[in-house]
Amino acid sequence: MPILNNDKKILHFSRLSKLGVKQEMAITLQEVAEVMFTSTRHCRTLLNEMRDLGWLEWTPKSGRNQRSRLYLVYAVDELKAELAQQMIAVGKYEKALTLIGNDQVLFGQLLQNTSGAVQREGRLHIQLTYARSFSALLPHIALRNSERFLVRQVYCCLVQCDKNGLISPQLAHHWIYNAELQRWRFYLRPALTFHDGSAINAEKISELFNRLKQLPTYETELAHVTHVSAINPLCVEFKLDQPDPGFAGLIADVKYSIQPYLQLQSQLNATAAIVGSGAFRVQEHTQQYLRLQAYDNYYGHRALTDTVTIWQVASPQIRSSCTTEIQANVVQKTSQIRSNYAAHSLEQENSPERVIDNLERGIVDNEQTIESVQKSRIEYGCLLAMINSKTQLSLLQRKYLSQLLAADKLMAELTKSANPIEAIPAYNLLSNWLKIMSAGTTEQPLPSKLTIAIFEHHTLKECAQAMMALLQQAGFECEVNIYSFEELVHKASTNTLMEDLILISLDLDDNLPTSVFHWMLSNSVLNQSLSAEASSWLRTKLISIRQQQPLTNYLTELESISTAMITEHWMIPMLHHRQTLYFQGVLKGVSINVWGWPEIQDVWSEEFVNR
Repeated sequence: MPILNNDKKILHFSRLSKLGVKQEMAITLQEVAEVMFTSTRHCRTLLNEMRDLGWLEWTPKSGRNQRSRLYLVYAVDELKAELAQQMIAVGKYEKALTLIGNDQVLFGQLLQNTSGAVQREGRLHIQLTYARSFSALLPHIALRNSERFLVRQVYCCLVQCDKNGLISPQLAHHWIYNAELQRWRFYLRPALTFHDGSAINAEKISELFNRLKQLPTYETELAHVTHVSAINPLCVEFKLDQPDPGFAGLIADVKYSIQPYLQLQSQLNATAAIVGSGAFRVQEHTQQYLRLQAYDNYYGHRALTDTVTIWQVASPQIRSSCTTEIQANVVQKTSQIRSNYAAHSLEQENSPERVIDNLERGIVDNEQTIESVQKSRIEYGCLLAMINSKTQLSLLQRKYLSQLLAADKLMAELTKSANPIEAIPAYNLLSNWLKIMSAGTTEQPLPSKLTIAIFEHHTLKECAQAMMALLQQAGFECEVNIYSFEELVHKASTNTLMEDLILISLDLDDNLPTSVFHWMLSNSVLNQSLSAEASSWLRTKLISIRQQQPLTNYLTELESISTAMITEHWMIPMLHHRQTLYFQGVLKGVSINVWGWPEIQDVWSEEFVNR
């Protein structure tokens, strides 16, 4: 159905709809012409055109004053929704929004219906929807899970670190550690550029890290870095005052993404211009959508996807109860990608745990079995509750509280929710770490009223409600205080979170060993929750690991620290999310990543290639 130059036809159709829609009519051409305020000759032309477009059925009868058959397939609003959806599918978003009278709810529904990958003018474009807008994509600010995924698309680090602690090149192609001199040198690729076209060289990187050292959120991690300097335009040197054989992996973290150092000084908001160094550049970032454009001068392979547009569309659960769904016969979408903003369970027989177990035993039923692993995974991290040291509970009190809120009890309570969470119980920070079970303890006195702090997130709200129910069953009043993500981080960093329990999500990145290390060393909520004595113990242990262990040993060492913190009941692991990625067969070679998103750089379609 053509979508251009239909404005006048829509006007005529709206006049025609006054006769009635979706019902057969016997009517003369003259009567139709009078309703549409046009001549019979032009009326006949319009009816034939609308019939060819599929808007109506018109069966004329020959002879003067003979009654013809007329049937309108759409109501006017349905027709506009149909046309607007087709406009969205070819990237004409503004025209689509104008056509439907700036109806944001309907626009969101149409965006969801057209989510997926399409080809326009020989280029591959992805459109996604997400339940909230994104904060500024800046590596040096506190970021939620999806923002960190997007930062990985927009920026590069000097090197990258995988889940096993193995280092591979990014902007640096080679690196050397001199243990005797406690010195790291990184050798840059030639002709590197930022997204604004300016050069990436050793001088700019050394200036960036020297500025990062001055920021409060970096001073703990970089305290042992005495100076960063440019040896020559393609070599940057880090001088340390203590051993650190895993330093390369530590600066492979999202927060050490390479950006112009002047960007650290700007008070940028989500809509300001962002200058990155990665596979995609930020083309536009508003409260309504984020659009990424493939960067042609990216050091690695150019992304197969040309643009990615992610629209902010409210989740159906939080829409007004009076919202009506569109009734239009909208075109069927050809593909759909959903990320962690829309997770549902796979069938039990294809659950990730069962599929992985079968693969390990050599049982592979079909390609769908392997695809199940691609589409669903258990997250690296977990949701956990910190017991605030300001509450001044004894070890026995903390143990009793931990048992009241044990993972199994929480999951059982969550099953009663109208919006169940896809997850498995957590017994440690990582699902493959030692499963910690606590022996029973006698009932202990606790404050008559307990408070829980969370940030605005539907999963945290569901878990907080389940925690409240469990505490009330044990005879304790409970209150949940909800902050914005930024407010919670600020209160933690200023040591002003006073709630008894702080419910947070430990979201880890692709650099798993150093991601866990950074969280333990400098996470503001963790540090604010611990007593001064516990915080000092934790820092001493972590610095010892950094000085003595290779990166490949980090997870083993960190597991024992995590186990100690849980057995001391400083924190209560609760659940590991099951992240699920949905897409139809039109997308090839795309799997879910650690953030619960598709690997957007690698999206392609055989259908498009064969056109």
